[in-house]
Amino acid sequence: MSDDAELPDSYRRDDTIDLKKDRKLALAVQGGFVLLAAIAVVVALLLTPTLSLQTEWHPFVTIVVTVVACLLYLIVHEATHGVVLQLISKVKPSYRMRFPFLTTGGNAYLTPRSAIVVALAPMVIWAIVLIIALLLVPQDWRLTVYVVLALNFAGSSGDLVEVWVLARQRRDALVQDDGDKIHVFHPVE
Repeated sequence: MSDDAELPDSYRRDDTIDLKKDRKLALAVQGGFVLLAAIAVVVALLLTPTLSLQTEWHPFVTIVVTVVACLLYLIVHEATHGVVLQLISKVKPSYRMRFPFLTTGGNAYLTPRSAIVVALAPMVIWAIVLIIALLLVPQDWRLTVYVVLALNFAGSSGDLVEVWVLARQRRDALVQDDGDKIHVFHPVE
């Protein structure tokens, strides 16, 4: 099976998964966020001598710069989903903002494997970029970059739960992530 802009005639919707309304999946997303954020705090504490996350900026400046960097990161994260989705499917993605969430969706029908690539792309790409930045930026910027790196992982908990859901689908399935729900289609027997 391949990715497609149109659902093949032989396919019908078999399931719809809503990560926000499915209680177990929503708890997994929230628990994943808390766990990954806690791991980031522990890593920061363990690596403080090596990373040197201190800054000479006034705390107010540090907070403002970090909050702005986090907001920009959220936009770039969703844009990365969209770019990868469009590269794979050739279908223009849609973006929505429902405070405090930004979502990317599309009308493309993807194989579970392609959908996993779209889901993981921002976390992987931005982890590499941010780790390199952490090593190269001036001292005063390290704390901000580290917080954005932590947000990269913790904020991807929904993407990781989506990957878990997608990995459990049949190989001949097609999936459509509209930004709110994941629709699963199987060939009619």
